[in-house]
Amino acid sequence: MWDSIVQAFNSAVIQLEANVYWLTLSYLLFSEFGAPLPIPGNFVLVAGGFLLGRQGDLPIWLMGLAILALVPGAVTMFWIGRRGGLPLLNRIGPKIGLSQRRRDRIVGWLERRAVLGLIVIRVLPTFRLGTTLIPGALGMPWPRFALGMGCGLVAWVITYMGLGYAMGLFS
Repeated sequence: MWDSIVQAFNSAVIQLEANVYWLTLSYLLFSEFGAPLPIPGNFVLVAGGFLLGRQGDLPIWLMGLAILALVPGAVTMFWIGRRGGLPLLNRIGPKIGLSQRRRDRIVGWLERRAVLGLIVIRVLPTFRLGTTLIPGALGMPWPRFALGMGCGLVAWVITYMGLGYAMGLFS
């Protein structure tokens, strides 16, 4: 029985390795558009890097493609936040601890540290969808958001996929 479990697991890993590009990219694309998927994107990046590391393939192509797959979702969610996010924040903000005073503090913070703040928030394992919706809803200027989110996406993908790749090389 144990042999059949191990054989099934190895078969699944082989299928994952054979389809690592499509699985990683499609998952990241859907998750960035706000789809409620059960596995965090950080884990998907680590897993993709790990599988490539096991194969001895460099993750450069997957990193670049992952960044390209994430951009449409980030841009779309920013503009959704810009168009309709403020009424939503006004309605549910107090229920989730986001009072008007706290929002004012966030707006001030975003005005002072927007680019660095988006990079840090993006790389930390947090509620990533908020990094695109909330700046749009709170009126962050588009050029500042684009620079911060672009740098944040690159740092996020390189950090987590690089971590997985290193683990895969030494597994």
